[in-house]
Amino acid sequence: MAKVIIWIHDKALNHLFLQALDDHTRAVFVWDNQYFQDRSYSLKRLVFIYETLCQMPVDVIKGDTLEVMRSLAPNEVRTWFTADTKIKEIARLLSKNCNVEVIKPQPFAQISEAYEFARFFKYWNKAKKTAFLKNGSADN
Repeated sequence: MAKVIIWIHDKALNHLFLQALDDHTRAVFVWDNQYFQDRSYSLKRLVFIYETLCQMPVDVIKGDTLEVMRSLAPNEVRTWFTADTKIKEIARLLSKNCNVEVIKPQPFAQISEAYEFARFFKYWNKAKKTAFLKNGSADN
């Protein structure tokens, strides 16, 4: 039987993402202190991530993300799309050892994938124009 790992990263903390869980998959979040430090995450953001993970059926493993994922020796890794270049790089490196499936969820808002936002305020200024529209339009 194939060993399938669902990699939950900090850009994919939605419970809906775990619908892919079944008897043959394991959901994993890697608590990577170096990754968080490199990203300059605040204590407030780390607490949010931690509290969200506490409400999810996911194993939290401390260590370097790439090393931990490789040590799990999966045949397949499933994760969710993000425009975040660091997460994309980790997925690319993982794909050298196993099949990596990147799932693209239904977007909350219609924003170009080229944007990377450091602060929620900047994201929201772009997102609010389409966030509450059905299929990106005002028609219901």
